Amino acid sequence: MPRIVWQNMNLTWLSAGVVVLVLGLLIVGYVRSPLRGWKRLAAMLCKTAALALLALCLLDPLWTRTQPKKGENEVVVLVDTSASLDLAESVGGKTRAALVQAALASGDEDAAWIKALGEDFRLRLMIGGSQTKSLPHFRGLTFDGTRSDFCRTLMTLRSGGANLAAVVVLSDGNATDFAAWKAEAKGAPVFTVLAGDKAPPDDFSIVEASVTTSPFEDAPITITARVTGNGQGTLQVLGEDKKPVATEKVTLSGRSAQTVRLRVPVAKPGVTFYQLALQNAGVKEATLANNTRLLVADRGAGPYRVLYVSGRPNWEYKFLRRAIAGDDDIQMPALVRIAKREPKFEWRGKAGESVNPLFRGFGAKDGEEAQRYDQPVIIRLGTKDTQELSDGFPKAAEDLFAEFRAIILDDIEAAFFTQEQMNLIERFVSERGGALFMLGGQECYRSGGYDNTPIGRMLPVYLDQAASGPAVEGARFNLTREGWLESWMRLRTDREEDEKRLSAMPAFHSINPAFSIKPGASILATVSDAQNSYPAVAVQRFGEGRVGSLMIADLWRWGLYDADSHKDMDRLWRQMMRWLVVDVADAISFAAEIDAADQERVKLAVRVKDRAFKANSDAIVKIEVTQPDGSKSQLFAEPSLKEAGLFETDFFATKPGNYRASVMVEDAEKRTALGTKAVGWTHDPLAVEFAKLEPNRDLMQRIARDTGGQMIPLKDIAELPELLKNIRVPVEVTLATPLWHTPWIFIAILLLLLGEWMLRRKGGMA
Repeated sequence: MPRIVWQNMNLTWLSAGVVVLVLGLLIVGYVRSPLRGWKRLAAMLCKTAALALLALCLLDPLWTRTQPKKGENEVVVLVDTSASLDLAESVGGKTRAALVQAALASGDEDAAWIKALGEDFRLRLMIGGSQTKSLPHFRGLTFDGTRSDFCRTLMTLRSGGANLAAVVVLSDGNATDFAAWKAEAKGAPVFTVLAGDKAPPDDFSIVEASVTTSPFEDAPITITARVTGNGQGTLQVLGEDKKPVATEKVTLSGRSAQTVRLRVPVAKPGVTFYQLALQNAGVKEATLANNTRLLVADRGAGPYRVLYVSGRPNWEYKFLRRAIAGDDDIQMPALVRIAKREPKFEWRGKAGESVNPLFRGFGAKDGEEAQRYDQPVIIRLGTKDTQELSDGFPKAAEDLFAEFRAIILDDIEAAFFTQEQMNLIERFVSERGGALFMLGGQECYRSGGYDNTPIGRMLPVYLDQAASGPAVEGARFNLTREGWLESWMRLRTDREEDEKRLSAMPAFHSINPAFSIKPGASILATVSDAQNSYPAVAVQRFGEGRVGSLMIADLWRWGLYDADSHKDMDRLWRQMMRWLVVDVADAISFAAEIDAADQERVKLAVRVKDRAFKANSDAIVKIEVTQPDGSKSQLFAEPSLKEAGLFETDFFATKPGNYRASVMVEDAEKRTALGTKAVGWTHDPLAVEFAKLEPNRDLMQRIARDTGGQMIPLKDIAELPELLKNIRVPVEVTLATPLWHTPWIFIAILLLLLGEWMLRRKGGMA
């Protein structure tokens, strides 16, 4: 900034004295002069000003200004060479890449603005797409980068180099690492040059796509996509064998995105990869890179084990077991009591015999290990070996937490469990994150004495009110608004068909009436007789897990109505079992998290717990990653310092396609396998690069504003050298000019004295 510097400040008082003395003499002289009015005042001011300028010259004033020192300050010019610039905004028009290239060079000559910058600054020319590198010139650039990672490049450039004056970036603003942008307080200003004005017309595009899994058997996987375009098109889901598994016709109009849902009717357990493809009906598009998306779905892999406990053999267990017989992922070990404990009398058996004769002839052991009269008679069904559940319901967390994901209680009273076992069930749900489901048998809920017990506290319904009046008869089943939103409660894809099914269901005659639900619980279905309506299915979250209640004791009537009803009942049982187990965590969990700022970087996180579901940091975690070309990479995850039981490592996906990773966890001390898990993800850089075709003006303006720079359109790039002349630079040179030697000071004094003389002449003074 220009300013005046006074070199002889020690003469200030002398100059002031001269001015005051001369001013006094002038006042005395002009008081006696014949001049009157404004002429006298004007003449006096002219002479005073002339004498003041002469007095100021005694102080030897200097006119100083600074300017960039040529060749000492650096300016970085960064050009985005990603593939998204290589598209035209109109049919037959030039691509953004061609316009950028024309603005940078003409033939073998650099652009005039680059030459002008080179006269005052030391230039560093760089390109940034998939990789950032320096170039001697910008002639003959290729725009084929699969990413636009210029935000992190700008952050690095701004903080590097003591002589960096400014950074200039040419781009359409569609950075793939925009989430990483953060401007530091210190650093060079960034001048952004926006390439492009609008998005190409009539371009078909998949804006975004997501995958959800559900227990709903007709659509275990649902793909939701937002697509844009103008015209008729077809949206297809292709499996790993490239064969279509779901197809939907779409009619698109204008710029507004349309949401399309495709249901995949058949899906195998575990990790599955899909490709979503949008095809148009002969419309010429700006690019096809945004017409496909790679997707991954993880339905989990069993076996999922559910512990069923019943107080007596009943029809519900029979139909439930038959329903899940065809599901290889669901296992349901059962404890079924066939006789309650009884007082022991000598006359019940042979003389001196205390062993229960019900077990005679069935391989029962003698002596202390045999079932006695004063013990309940319990049979084990579906156990994995002879030792499992041999002592009845588990008494230790290691035996319950590690083996089962859910517990089903049916027709069993609270007194069957010890206080410690009920507390263990509560911990199983609240801490381990398991699921508890109580069926509607006659010895459940209030009739089973569950009020004021740990299990009763978890149930979604209150048990403090006893039923009055006659028993519920002829109750009709129906879904509530919340029930329609739960996929596992629906049995048809079309709601009208499901409503017809519900109206044809038989009435139920054995209900455990509940009159109110707890805060946070939801009623998914009701049963209604002629006078009242009662909850039939209620659920709620409890701690880390979930709890459900089915208040109907004779749901088996539904399966006896006809063959179709039997199939529907089986489907509901299977979907309910899936709902119970799919979101319950295992002792080993494996997750792959893609870095939002760097799509290639994937954080692999493995959480390991012991059989009591306590964090286990004493483990060896081996990870094998299968890349798109079939090659395999071996990694070891290291324990995290932030969380016990967490093991982490990073993997960088450099090839586009599908990635599958499997982890094997071993006990570090015993060297025994603790378990395995698999996870998958996709690396689709072009889909991210072409996700948005309209220039991102907001990001370019934000970068310039945050750093103290300015955004200009590509057509005004010739103005850039003039803009950079006015910025503060690290290395400057100061120019000083003595005002005493400037002609305009002499001219000003001469004009003032001449003016005073003319006023005196006109007033009659010599």
